[in-house]
Amino acid sequence: MILEKGRYAVLLALLIISTAFFAMTAVRWSGDRAVADDTLYQVSTIGALLDGVYDGAADIDSLLSRGDTGIGTLEGLDGELIVIDGEAWQVKGDGTVVPVEGSARTPFAAVTAFEPDIVFEVEGPLTLAGLEASIEAALPSKNLPCAVLVQGTFTNVTARSVDRQEKPYPPLAEATKAQHVFTFGREEGSLVGFWLPAYLGGVNVPGFHLHYLADDRTGGGHLLDATVEHATVSLDITPDIRLSLPDEGGFQAANLSGGREAELASAER
Repeated sequence: MILEKGRYAVLLALLIISTAFFAMTAVRWSGDRAVADDTLYQVSTIGALLDGVYDGAADIDSLLSRGDTGIGTLEGLDGELIVIDGEAWQVKGDGTVVPVEGSARTPFAAVTAFEPDIVFEVEGPLTLAGLEASIEAALPSKNLPCAVLVQGTFTNVTARSVDRQEKPYPPLAEATKAQHVFTFGREEGSLVGFWLPAYLGGVNVPGFHLHYLADDRTGGGHLLDATVEHATVSLDITPDIRLSLPDEGGFQAANLSGGREAELASAER
């Protein structure tokens, strides 16, 4: 009888251990919420944004439950959104950086639960083109999406933001013609965003799409240029993609047929 009880106790212990192991490998805990690993979670598409679909499709609390690192914009194309360390920040059209309320909504954003697969140091002065080349050289495959986080000291940072748009919303290329461009001297900060394969064009921006946020939260925006003095580059390969599409508003009538590479380059680059 004692042996039987001992055997059942061992089996029960093994069951508990295996269940706990499965749970830990399936999800990662961030605060009091669980988020999927290696998944790029995206709200709407860049094609819809190009077509002027700026109505909010998800709230920020929902977005942060899916990931702690990423980029996007706010409802009405109201500035640039940066998610870092599980916090959401907005760079307004006038360059002001403010925390984003959980109830605020986004028409387009992409986040992931960031866990770096590749980490390396870069020393400068290194141009943005040089930084991007070093990141592409480190990628294990040009066919897998990758979240990018570059933290360090930068000079000659050029970033932009846009004012909130009013209905009827103009296409993105028209809205960004009135963008506000900001330049920063030598400061500590982070580049946050993604490198995505060309086949995802129309869904998101192919190649690099990065936003900048100063460590002291005094500046940032959609990255246009920068020089790296020295930085740590962290890359998180995200082979899984979850796309959440709006089921109302302008998305259903948007022109998502593709073939808008020049328009995208004008708006994003």
